[in-house]
Amino acid sequence: MKKVLIPTDFSENAYAALLYITKLYRDEPLQITLLHSFGEEVGKLTSRVDIGRSESIIEKLYRQSDEDGLALVKQIKLDSPKIAHSYEVISTPAALSNTINTLVATEGMDLVVMGSKGRTSTEDILMGSTTIKITKSIEACPLLIIPRNIDFVVPINIAFATDYKDFYPISSLKPIVRLVRQYDSIIHLVHVGGEKEMDVAQKQNLENFKNDLTEYDSEFHFIPKKENISKTLHTFIDGHNIDLFALVYHKHAFLKQLFREPVVNRVGKHAHVPTLVVPLSS
Repeated sequence: MKKVLIPTDFSENAYAALLYITKLYRDEPLQITLLHSFGEEVGKLTSRVDIGRSESIIEKLYRQSDEDGLALVKQIKLDSPKIAHSYEVISTPAALSNTINTLVATEGMDLVVMGSKGRTSTEDILMGSTTIKITKSIEACPLLIIPRNIDFVVPINIAFATDYKDFYPISSLKPIVRLVRQYDSIIHLVHVGGEKEMDVAQKQNLENFKNDLTEYDSEFHFIPKKENISKTLHTFIDGHNIDLFALVYHKHAFLKQLFREPVVNRVGKHAHVPTLVVPLSS
């Protein structure tokens, strides 16, 4: 059974992520762990109180988190009654990013899913600070980021962004391949720039990708840059009816440049397509 970890702050954004994943894998029972970290609340509430009172506050936060978690499980079962997923709730005062990586390592999580924004994010922000932090810190586990205002659609068209400076067999990226096989999806490889402008190494990687995807329905796109990379990609996503946007991430990769662009935090109107981030160790 696939193990899925879903961090939650019990906001509508977090619930949207939970509801989406139950529908995405409606034909495959999941073991879903709901994780709530109340570390920030602990810091705010205990900074000016004595140790005895701090312990009381932490106990109260544990109880509240457990109650909210049970209510969340009850609600998702009502909203997806025909889906045989199992649920577990974990409450912790520990830092969210550290706890996620610990659970991934110790429990063998197959996927982490979270909303694009938390309870405190403003409406014009595409990704909240917590989501960006998790994206950059997660290790050895794919991360699926779900926008709040999203209606579930079968991911027939999956866009995969690359600058062709590296090659990694998409056929070995399980979260992508599983969806492609389940929904008979089309993989759209997207490069911001012209094919003729690529150097020898990039062209070789292009051939490597083509060879790797011979068994899959795939299309290759080269699109001119307009203003910045992120907006160019969003325009492509809108114009080609993309249902899921995917890319790999490592310390020297494309995604790091993408997050440096301020526009990523300001294009909320494009926040209607889930993003799958697959971290690489190198």
